[in-house]
Amino acid sequence: MTTAPAKAARWLATLALLLAAEGCGTLRCLFFRCEGTPRELYRLTLPDTTASPGDGMQARPLSGSMAITTYATPGIYSGAGIVFRKGDIEYGFYPNREWAVPLGEQLGVVTERVLTRAPLSTEGAVFDPPSRRAQTYIWRGTIREFEEVNRGNQVLAAVRIDVRILRSADDSIVWSGSARAEGPASANSMAGIVRTLSTLADSVVSELAGRARRDLSSAIRTGGAPPQ
Repeated sequence: MTTAPAKAARWLATLALLLAAEGCGTLRCLFFRCEGTPRELYRLTLPDTTASPGDGMQARPLSGSMAITTYATPGIYSGAGIVFRKGDIEYGFYPNREWAVPLGEQLGVVTERVLTRAPLSTEGAVFDPPSRRAQTYIWRGTIREFEEVNRGNQVLAAVRIDVRILRSADDSIVWSGSARAEGPASANSMAGIVRTLSTLADSVVSELAGRARRDLSSAIRTGGAPPQ
């Protein structure tokens, strides 16, 4: 019959072997204080609000004001970790490389900057106003892609966004669209990937705003009444 001291000695010997094999891995950190990998926090760079030549003369087809809501971030995009993709179907996120501010909020601020630079509505647009219903229209976006992309030796970034512009009085859809952009990372580093994601986000939101302007303005020119 094995005595309690003998059992304890055997357990301690087994634990010592496991810890030696693990080094400072997960098992060792259950029993000893180990210094974890430091967190890296990032945020998107915001687009310049300085108007380009002719921006002030662009049509503002919507009469009234516009609220920009926090972008919906379904699935893996809802967490703080920056998302990466291998090929087209394998996803993951970095446990220690995170967004300093929720991604949906950052995209809302990016959109406010874009619509300040080139407004769609006569009274401008504001992100997360105190009362959305006090605004005439609502810009509602959903993130479909926002990630680092690894294809073999290539490191890229990809952004795809869906947008609906709603009439706040009855939630009817005034305009909807989707846009996507992909490009090589500006540097083989997380900072470079975030810079590329920032550029792509500005480009995609600008494309969506431009298409909305053209479509709504065309509807007015062809005899349709301006959305009310």
